[in-house]
Amino acid sequence: MNPESSNNNSQTNPRKRPLVEEPNNDKQPITLNSMVVAIDHNNLFYTVCSICEKTLPDPSPNTHIPNSSSSSSSMPFCKNCNFNSASSGSKPLFRVLMLIATEKRVVVVIMFDRAARVLFGCSADEFFDFAKTHPFAAVSAGNALEGEMMKITLSQPKSGNARHLRVVSVFPLRTGFRPVIETLRELYRARGGS
Repeated sequence: MNPESSNNNSQTNPRKRPLVEEPNNDKQPITLNSMVVAIDHNNLFYTVCSICEKTLPDPSPNTHIPNSSSSSSSMPFCKNCNFNSASSGSKPLFRVLMLIATEKRVVVVIMFDRAARVLFGCSADEFFDFAKTHPFAAVSAGNALEGEMMKITLSQPKSGNARHLRVVSVFPLRTGFRPVIETLRELYRARGGS
């Protein structure tokens, strides 16, 4: 049978390079264009020790604002730094679960602090403080990012227990892109807030 005349649906254009959408078995990161479909605004943060940055248990895991209703006496303390509990405070870092659409499919990815700062335009601590005075800031952040086009680099998770591809870097593609915190500040100013 002549492969040129075959009516096989699996034929591809030999001149067109296939788009690989998942990191290969060598665990090499891949870069691709994508669009934000949604973010999980219920849990944007995780808590770490401010000294050694080890993950701490969050005393209020069912809110999108860590430690929002807890007093300083119920704050978690670091077992690595507990020799001086006064100096072992905690701070939030971004951990954003996102649904993105690529050229071929929709996939859930996770974006940690360094990459999330590019989209949010601030530290997790600053956004956390903003969210204290503006309770719907996390929902509004999701709305602001929805539909945003970006070039992302994905890698396999570092932990064997992790389920989602990890966003290593992100670059917004829209010329007029403004970080989330700027958009929210303008939005709340227009509504008469601070």
